[in-house]
Amino acid sequence: MRNMTRNRKPLIFKVVATLMLSLACSIALAQPFPSRPIKLIVPFTAGGSVDAVGRAVGQGLSEQLGQPVVVDNRPGADGAIGTAEVIRSKPDGHTLLVATNTQILAVPTLRLKPPYDPLTALQPIGLLGQSAFFMYVHPSLPVNNLKEFIAYAKANPGKLSYAFGNSTGNLAAAQLVRLAGLQMTGVPYKGEAPALPDLISGRVQMMLASTTSMLNMVKDGKLKAIASIGDARSALAPDVPTFDEAGLRGITILPWIGLFAPADTPPEIVTRLSRELTTLMRQPANARLLEQQGLTPTVRSPGEMRTFISAQLQIWTRLISEAGVERE
Repeated sequence: MRNMTRNRKPLIFKVVATLMLSLACSIALAQPFPSRPIKLIVPFTAGGSVDAVGRAVGQGLSEQLGQPVVVDNRPGADGAIGTAEVIRSKPDGHTLLVATNTQILAVPTLRLKPPYDPLTALQPIGLLGQSAFFMYVHPSLPVNNLKEFIAYAKANPGKLSYAFGNSTGNLAAAQLVRLAGLQMTGVPYKGEAPALPDLISGRVQMMLASTTSMLNMVKDGKLKAIASIGDARSALAPDVPTFDEAGLRGITILPWIGLFAPADTPPEIVTRLSRELTTLMRQPANARLLEQQGLTPTVRSPGEMRTFISAQLQIWTRLISEAGVERE
C-alpha cells in the first residue's frame, strides 16, 4: 500500500504541474491585445519617407490602441533584414512591419534564392497608400507631355537613355518602353540620388522616380514632370496627369507601402489591427500627413491586400522575364 502511495505522488505532481501550465497559458491567451508595447520595424534608415510614414502610423496606432508603438529601423539588403526579423518574431501582433513593394515584390522575384515567400511568411494588415512615382525628363527635350515624349523618342530611336535607381523604377521604365514601342537604353544607378546629377545635366534624359524632392527642381525649371504612376494624381503635384490620363494604359507596376504581421497571427488580432488602421487612414489630418510624404492614402482589407500582392507578384515575375532583367 505504501509503494502504491509513493508511486502515485509523482503522478499527482505531474497532473498538478500540467493543470498549472494550462492555467498559465489560458491566462496569457485571455490577456487583451495589445498587452505591451508594439515594435514597428521599418526596414529603412531613419529620416527617409518610409520612416516618416512608419512613425506617423505608429503614433496614430499608439493613441488608438493605448500602448506605445516603438519604431525600430532595421535597414539593409533591400529591406530583407528587417522583414526577416518580423517573419521570425512571435505571431502575437506585438511585432509589425512597414514594408514597400521592394520587400514584398522585388526581393522575392529578383533573387535566384528568395529569402522568403511573402504570401506564406507574412500576414497583410492593410495598405497605407500608393507612393508618388513621377516620370521626370530633362528640360532640353522639346516635349511637355507624354504623347510628345513618345513621338520624340520614336523619331530618335536609340538616342535617348533612362536612369533607374531601384527595381521599381527599372521595371516601370522597361514596361513604358515596351508599351510605347520605344528604343531607349537603361542606365542603372545605386539609388535615385546618385542618378540625379546625370539627369539634371542631361547625360540621361528620363527617369521614373519616387524622390518627391525632385518636384522642387521641376518648379525651378531644372526638370519636367510629365506623368505619374497610380490610380489617381498625387496631391503633391495635382497638375501632373497619371499615365492613363496621359494616354498610355497598361503601366501595372504600382509603388506602395503596407502594414504586415508575421504569418499565423490570430485572426482576431489581424481584424483589430486592420480596423484601427482603417480608422486612422480615414481621419483627414492623418490622410494629409501621409500625402505630405508622397502617399495617396488607400484602404484595403487584409484579404484584398493578399489578393493585390498575389496579382502584383505575377506581374513582376512576367515583366522580369519579358524585360530580360537578370536575377541576382
